[in-house]
Amino acid sequence: MVQLAGKHALLQMFQAEGVKYVFGNPGTSETPMMTLLPEYPDLEYILVLQEGVAVGMAEGYARTTGTVPLVSLHIDNGLANAFSMMIDQLRSGTPMVITAGNKDIRKLGPGRSDLAELARPFSKWSAEITHPGQVPSVVRRAFQEARTPPTGPVFVGMSANAFDDVADVDIVPSTDIAANSSADQNSIDEVIGLLARAERPIMVIGDRLGGANAEAVRLAETAGIPVYGHGSSEVNFPATHPLWQGNLSVRAPQAVEAIRSADLIIAVGCMVFDDFFYQPGSVIGPGTSLVHIDSDPGSIGKSEPTDVGILAAPSAVVGQLADAAEDIFAGTRAEEAALRVREAAAVSSARREAFANSVAAQKNGAPMSPAVMADALAGALPSDAIVFNDGISTAGNIFEALSPTERGSYYAIRGGAIGWGMGATMGVQLGMPDRPVVGVMGDGSAIITVQALWTAANTNIPAVFVICNNRSYRILKINSNVYHRLQGLPAPESYVASDFAIPLDFKAQAEAYGVEGVRVETPEELAAQVRRGCELDTPLVIDAIIDGAV
Repeated sequence: MVQLAGKHALLQMFQAEGVKYVFGNPGTSETPMMTLLPEYPDLEYILVLQEGVAVGMAEGYARTTGTVPLVSLHIDNGLANAFSMMIDQLRSGTPMVITAGNKDIRKLGPGRSDLAELARPFSKWSAEITHPGQVPSVVRRAFQEARTPPTGPVFVGMSANAFDDVADVDIVPSTDIAANSSADQNSIDEVIGLLARAERPIMVIGDRLGGANAEAVRLAETAGIPVYGHGSSEVNFPATHPLWQGNLSVRAPQAVEAIRSADLIIAVGCMVFDDFFYQPGSVIGPGTSLVHIDSDPGSIGKSEPTDVGILAAPSAVVGQLADAAEDIFAGTRAEEAALRVREAAAVSSARREAFANSVAAQKNGAPMSPAVMADALAGALPSDAIVFNDGISTAGNIFEALSPTERGSYYAIRGGAIGWGMGATMGVQLGMPDRPVVGVMGDGSAIITVQALWTAANTNIPAVFVICNNRSYRILKINSNVYHRLQGLPAPESYVASDFAIPLDFKAQAEAYGVEGVRVETPEELAAQVRRGCELDTPLVIDAIIDGAV
């Protein structure tokens, strides 16, 4: 053991945990730590002007590097500004450690916030350090909790006295815990039995598939299973594969029809089925069997009755199922699977053709339609580009135009908070500094954290920000239409507080924060600027004017 002040112990534990960047907005409560940071040059502090930017950067960095990032915020005020995004991270499982300083523990009488209790509803685990001797064990547990399935955000507070007091400590980092547990053979046999009897099986996958893309493809091809995404914000299955049927949203009638027409649903690493709107009854049709494979015990059986629930690493279980399916779907059974592949391929081809036709039909429209904008963007990207999709109402068009196949080439927002894209795009760029990174976001989302552009300039993060400027909260109009349909009401004739009477000028805002900004109104202009931006070593904002009609 060595004797250290808590502030030194904290920074040394961050070093031991492999922290490279501290994404933060400091305040007086962080002064003890900030004063010492120059003594720890391998901890680079990335200054942001708004807390949502820091959390967004950590999100992008975590997802590209596979590490647990660190966010440093300021007491209760700064911490509260992070909660909207922490809600999403808790639901979707992005690992990160968020810290904040607090008043001295001896200020209990005069008044101090209980930061750990404040953060508890938004965290997987929440604690506050009140003695320097607690630093190693609490930090160690925080990083271990964050990265251990079900992964998620963890909060650690630090009282002022714990920063400055001295204690005997051991600086020992956390240990990775193996999370590759397989399913028992009886469960595998039960699922394979259902699959062997099924005539219309589908597979629904989410981000907790854990990178087992090749195994998912092998299982789907072997048994002839059409594949959908649900809450899938990464490339969990190649979007150009003939078995890929697109992303499901149960508020869409065609998605509900696809679910109810199946006689077997194999859900892997996703919610079943998650949506904002309440719809009476079960989304799953009578007589349909549901198999749910997940590493999150809170997801299995959460929304829909589950026939077979398997709590294990989805990546391992999908491999087991693929092995077992190869034994079943052989000989004459192989033709049965091949027929389903051909039928799914026809549907997939029709979907892609419909998108291409819509782009062609809208090619000369002004302003650009979302589909035309997305097609121009996709055509301009270099082969090694990474896209972060925060397009909100244009997100589906962007995904369809990109049709990403390589894991790590595409990321999208998780959850319902807006404002992710600005920070997350920069986090992806820091995580993958040798590849061009393009963030696409709606104007309503971008304005929430537009202060991120100052950080892009101040830290010289050479990302490209494409802002889909439709001069409205178009997503609210779309969802208003859904609400009216579900309530049996006619579509609204107008939308309250959904249009920006004074349009947002992102070219001017970019320049005000020290970033080059350009305004584009045609697909040709957009493509040219995207190509140019991907070659720059400085950030670029592209204010893309698009059609906001619904």
